[in-house]
Amino acid sequence: MTYDGPEVFLAPYGNAAAQENFQRTALDGLSEAQIAEHSEKYPSSSPVRLWGTKESVEGSWKHIEAGDYLFFYQNGSYDHVARVLGTEKNEPLGRAVWPNHEKDSPWVCIIYLEEPVETDIDSAEIHDLAGYDITYPMGFSPLNEMGLGGIRGRYGSIENLVYGERSEETTTPNVTDVPAVDIPDSVLDDLHFPDGQATEILDQVNAALNAGKHLIFTGPPGTGKTEIARLLCEYLTNSYPDIYTGHQLTTATADWSTFETVGGYMPDETDGDDLTFEPGQVLRRFKRNDTQRNELLVIDEINRADIDKSFGQLFTLLSGQAVQLPYKRGGEEIEILPADDFDGDLLAHRYVVPSSWRIFATMNSYDKTSLYELSYAFMRRFAFVHVGAPTVPEAPDEQADLVESYADVWNIDADEETLRDVGDLWFRINALDDGREIGPAIIKDILSHVTAHDIDRQVALTQAVSNYVFPQLEGVPNRKRIVSRIAASDAIDRSRLDRLAADVLGVTADG
Repeated sequence: MTYDGPEVFLAPYGNAAAQENFQRTALDGLSEAQIAEHSEKYPSSSPVRLWGTKESVEGSWKHIEAGDYLFFYQNGSYDHVARVLGTEKNEPLGRAVWPNHEKDSPWVCIIYLEEPVETDIDSAEIHDLAGYDITYPMGFSPLNEMGLGGIRGRYGSIENLVYGERSEETTTPNVTDVPAVDIPDSVLDDLHFPDGQATEILDQVNAALNAGKHLIFTGPPGTGKTEIARLLCEYLTNSYPDIYTGHQLTTATADWSTFETVGGYMPDETDGDDLTFEPGQVLRRFKRNDTQRNELLVIDEINRADIDKSFGQLFTLLSGQAVQLPYKRGGEEIEILPADDFDGDLLAHRYVVPSSWRIFATMNSYDKTSLYELSYAFMRRFAFVHVGAPTVPEAPDEQADLVESYADVWNIDADEETLRDVGDLWFRINALDDGREIGPAIIKDILSHVTAHDIDRQVALTQAVSNYVFPQLEGVPNRKRIVSRIAASDAIDRSRLDRLAADVLGVTADG
C-alpha cells in the first residue's frame, strides 16, 4: 500500500561545515536581498531559510515537494525538523550562500524551509520503523514507505511526531493479559475477497491467536498477505490499547543473523572505543527507552532468512521459556523473560516478552521448498493461513466482471476493452496447474499502468506484463510455457513481448 501524505527526507549535518551552514541558512535565515541576487523563485518571507544538497543526490532531491519534511540528523538523533516550502536547482545561489563547499561539489539543489522545529527524535526509532539495519549508514535520502507508514501507525501522522503529540510513550502495557479476540470481517473491508474468503481467513486467524500461536500467511504473490497482517496489527493495537503499544513491519533477507533479530555489540555513539549491546528487531518490540513495550511484529517474506541462523535463541523464547544471551549490559548478562516470570523490575539488562505478543509473517506459496526447510522447532510455533488467488473464469465476460469487481474497490476507471484484456491475461497466467499464479495486487498494478498511460493499449499492456508479471517468473522452471500463453493473447504486442521476455527472463515464446 502506498503511503498517502507528506514525505520525509533524512538530512544529516554532522560535520562542522554542515553545522555552520545549518545555523546560518536554516536556523537564522538570510535576507531576501541576499537571495534575490541569484533567484526569482524563492518564497517571499523574512528571513529566507534554506538547505541544499549536492548534485550527486539530485535523484532523491527532485522528489521533494512543498509540504514534505526534512529531518535533520546528528549524534544519534533527529534534533530539528523543517517543513518544505519549495525547491529549485540553482548553482549560483548555492555557491553564494554556502561558500565552504568541497572542491567542485557545491550545494546546488536548493530546498526552501519553514523555521526548523527543535526535536529529540531518536534515530534508532525512525530506522527501526523503516526496517533499516541498526548499522544503517546515513546520507541525504527519503524515508521509505515502511517508515512513513510506521510513523503514521505509531503517532497518527508526521505532524504528531514532530510537534510533540507522543502520548504513546507514556503507555505501559499489561504484559500478562491475553485478550480473547474475535476479529470481525470489517477489518478487511479495504481489501476485496470474493466468495467469503475474508471470513474464512479471519476464522483461522482468530482460532490461531486464541490458541497462542504466531501466524504465517502463505499464498501466491499479490494476494494481500502483508496487507492482511498490517490491518490485523492495526485492529489489535486500536482495540486493546492497554495491551498492545504498536506494531512494526520488516522484511527478512538472506543476510539475516541473530544480530538483526536479537541484537549484538555495537560501538558506543559517545565513545567509539566502547561496545554496547544494541537490540535487534525482535527485542526492540519489548522495550524502548527503558520502558516496557508490546509491539506486534510483521516479518515479510520470512522464508528468505536462514531461520536457524537468524533466530537462534529465539526458538526458546517462542516456547515461552526464559533465555539468557551471551551479551552483557551494565555488567549483567542480558536475559529475556516470559511475562509469567517477570517480577515487575524492568532492569537495564532485562527484556520481558508479553504473553499476548505475536509475530505475523508472510511467505509466497511457491517457496514450498523453503517452507519445509524451516526448522520444525520453528514451524510448530506457528499456524499457517493460506491466502489464495481468486479462480479466474474461462469465459471472457466473466473475466471482465472479475477484474471490474476489483477495479471498483481500487477506484480505477477502466473501459470495457481494458477490463477484458486484463482479464484474459490474468486467466492465461494463472491457468496452468503447475504455473505461478498471481494475485489481484499485481492486476491492480497492471490496470493502473494501462489507465495512466495515453499510449496504444497493446503497448501499455505489454509494458505492464514486463514490469509486474515477469519479475514473478524469475527462476520458475516453466516460465517459457507461461510466456507462450501470454504471447498468444490478442491483447499483447507479440514482437515487443518476445524482446522483453528474452531480455528479462532469457526465454522466447513458442509459436
